[in-house]
Amino acid sequence: MESGKNQNGEKSSGLRLLLRTVIISVFVVVAALVISKSGLFGTAENIFYDDRMRRTSSSVRPSEEIAVVLLDQESLDWGSSEMGWNWPWPRSVYGDLVRFFEKGNAASVAFDVLFTETSVYGAGDDEAFAEACRQYGRVVQTVFFSDAQGTVSGWKENAPLPPGSAGKQAGDSPVLFPVDSISGSAQLLGSINSLPDEDGTVRRAGAYYQYGEYQVPTLAMAQLYASGKNAPEPETEPASGRFLKFQNDITAYVPYNAKQILQSYYAVSAGEEPLLSPEMFEGMHVFFGFFAPGLFDICSTPVSPNYPGVGVHITQLDNYLQDSFLEPVPVFVSVLVIILCSLLGVFPFAFFQTVSKKSTALVPVMIFLVSLFLYVFFAYFVFSAGIILPVVPPLFALFCGFIASVLVSYLSEGRKRRYLKHAFKQYLSPAVIEELIANPDRLKLGGERRRISIYFSDVQGFTSISEKLQPEELTALLNDYLTAMTDIILESGGTIDKYEGDAVIAFWNAPTEQDDHAKRALEAAITCQVKLAEMRSDLEARAGRPFYMRIGLNTGNAVVGNMGSNSRFDYTMLGDSVNLAARLEGLNKQFGTYCMCTEVSKNEAEACGTKLKFRELARAAVVGKKEAVTVFEPMLPEDYDRRKDVLSVFSGGLSRFYEGDLKKALEVFESISGKDPAAEHYARKCRSILETLGNPGLIPPEWTGVWVADSK
Repeated sequence: MESGKNQNGEKSSGLRLLLRTVIISVFVVVAALVISKSGLFGTAENIFYDDRMRRTSSSVRPSEEIAVVLLDQESLDWGSSEMGWNWPWPRSVYGDLVRFFEKGNAASVAFDVLFTETSVYGAGDDEAFAEACRQYGRVVQTVFFSDAQGTVSGWKENAPLPPGSAGKQAGDSPVLFPVDSISGSAQLLGSINSLPDEDGTVRRAGAYYQYGEYQVPTLAMAQLYASGKNAPEPETEPASGRFLKFQNDITAYVPYNAKQILQSYYAVSAGEEPLLSPEMFEGMHVFFGFFAPGLFDICSTPVSPNYPGVGVHITQLDNYLQDSFLEPVPVFVSVLVIILCSLLGVFPFAFFQTVSKKSTALVPVMIFLVSLFLYVFFAYFVFSAGIILPVVPPLFALFCGFIASVLVSYLSEGRKRRYLKHAFKQYLSPAVIEELIANPDRLKLGGERRRISIYFSDVQGFTSISEKLQPEELTALLNDYLTAMTDIILESGGTIDKYEGDAVIAFWNAPTEQDDHAKRALEAAITCQVKLAEMRSDLEARAGRPFYMRIGLNTGNAVVGNMGSNSRFDYTMLGDSVNLAARLEGLNKQFGTYCMCTEVSKNEAEACGTKLKFRELARAAVVGKKEAVTVFEPMLPEDYDRRKDVLSVFSGGLSRFYEGDLKKALEVFESISGKDPAAEHYARKCRSILETLGNPGLIPPEWTGVWVADSK
């Protein structure tokens, strides 16, 4: 019947756990989704995105089909000193660049330069550049859509139409086009408009710019069209663009400068050996851009706040050629991840607090921290494989799930915990209270068999003390004494069983397990004696007589649990081991000692590394037990060292006593009887036995060396 109740209780507890987990998770998931939809996570998510990009950018292998030619400061200096070109250079020079790549049969050439005004060298200079472009046929020029800077509304007449735009209507907002001759000589015009996020950082790029009904390809996509390669269809390109996988530096593409290309072209034209062979660029997509101080445009990207603008177009083309774009997971996957993280946040604390009955929050906190770390690690790991997992919303769900679970548990169970602590703190040790809070089912009758260390103490002559004092004085005296002893016992992890007047009964290793319970018990007993010595002068002044305490300790098996009636019970202990500890407390009287333990307690304490020292007192048969037990007096190392000579003599006398040589034992004990109460009691015992025998040299018949106690 009881088993059925337990099973029903466990089922009920499990259902409550499940319901609470689901409810908290639903609220957390909804909150995460709403906040995510509002864009409030945007800044934090971008921080994680940029960090992942920076950590992986150096491992991205650049496409071998892309070449970068930069007009840098070295080229400008060469053009000025060697060729006599002032800035801006003659545009016919750019025509020479185009002819070089035509010789090498490059796949396409794109100029990331806006030639929006007639050359300072005249229209003929523009035409020279345009003629080279027409002859090559695979040149892409730029177009920029800007209401603020645009000079032409609609599409320029002689400019090539975007692919698939025949019969469609262009937009009517201002546009920056190249001059007529240059725009007319290009195979395609490529948009250089970027898609920066709200923080101004470029993380994505669309393949097309929507201008009216026209879908104008970007500079990178225009290169694909110009080279005859397949480019993505406009209708399949997401309007928000695709996430780019950036190189940490465009120099990863092994850039060349304009000086190297032009010197090589002029060498080839003169029949000389060039620095760079045109054939090196066969089948390559070439980007040309400015890279000298004050000339090149910059933008902010995840890998750098000062990234060359041409680098965005290079990256986009690279990603298409290698199919290496970063792909966000589908929305439903993001939602599932958020749900999973909310459950990971809620469940550990709820489980360990409700099912496992663990009062400590260490395990769920560790699970929470490990889950957080593993998710971030996983998000970074899959990012390197081109998959973008959301970071902030799942972490928000994980964190809020855990905090919500803690708060709900505190609100629902904290009041009960506080009530139990307040109700029982006057009677039970904190360890017992925590055990009852964590395991309410222990508030039932019943016990369990445990190996424990047992402590009994009693004040010597307390009856005489109580007869001399007024009740108020006696109560105050007793409370001060018991408080000091109790604090020591509880601090060592002991459980107070009960108080019986001046007597204190306690035990270790229940309800919480303690592998070193014997060591704790013995050291607590000695600490109590030390504390009493400090208090003795005050207590004796109030009591009007000496104030000493006797302690008995034993280690053994006992039944520990709630004993009593259904309406009232105590957490206590029962068994022969308990009775023996009680007898040892009284046995101290027969040896003049104040602390005594069994050999079992001594051995287990020493096995756990106690620093205490022990002297063997006797093989004693206590009242109510036939079998003798070896008992010891524990003491501090400094006390042992101080009494070492006396204790050594006592040990010799004890050996004689065990052997039955009572005459010799008497001589030994009498030699130190004034220095050691135990020796004095042994001397008295030896004389009594010898007088009974009548023959000092006779070994008593059936001698066992056992000290038979004659009182409790």
